[in-house]
Amino acid sequence: MFSENWASLTAFLDCATQWRALLGKGGLVWLGLDYSGVGEVLRAHGLGSEAFADIRVMETEALGPLNEAAP
Repeated sequence: MFSENWASLTAFLDCATQWRALLGKGGLVWLGLDYSGVGEVLRAHGLGSEAFADIRVMETEALGPLNEAAP
């Protein structure tokens, strides 16, 4: 972990309650983060658009494993 990424990572981790999911007949499908909630987290951390871009990369990378793990 590079120190310049630490703020974005901690903000991403603080977004843990902002995930959207859909429960259907096929099981749980993770859709992604609620960006309005992410915006609140970014404001609380004093971060801006660069951190938001970092969070979107982490979100994209997390969606694959989350949806593979879903029953």
